[in-house]
Amino acid sequence: MRKGCIVTVMCLVFGAIAMNGLAFAHGMEKHDKATMDDVQMKKLHSMMPMFSEVSAKLETALEKKNIVAVEAEAGKLLKSVPDLKKSKPHKNIKQRKKYVELATNLEMAVNHTVSLAQKSDFAGAKVAFKKVEEACAACHTKFRD
Repeated sequence: MRKGCIVTVMCLVFGAIAMNGLAFAHGMEKHDKATMDDVQMKKLHSMMPMFSEVSAKLETALEKKNIVAVEAEAGKLLKSVPDLKKSKPHKNIKQRKKYVELATNLEMAVNHTVSLAQKSDFAGAKVAFKKVEEACAACHTKFRD
């Protein structure tokens, strides 16, 4: 009988947590319906996997000295920067100016990488690409949970 009560209480506790809308994928941060309906938040969530995939392809294109692929992959990143600048970070939301600054740094680093690759300076482009990775890492450190 006692085990049955414990199981029932545990089910109620876990059910209450689930119904409360805790997003375990984001630590224990709450996402209420208004936040999840936010178009920019949804865009941000869809952008991050794309950024990762495109960055990997861009790095490979630089290794292979494939300017067509460099321009194509960089173009995908650059196309999404305006949406990135409009989106809201997960944390430190009041530091929006810094968030936009980091997105601008990403944009400038991608442009510089492409510029060097277009001049066939792939060694320089690889170095410039490190700034792209640094911009991503800085933003994730400060604004991602």
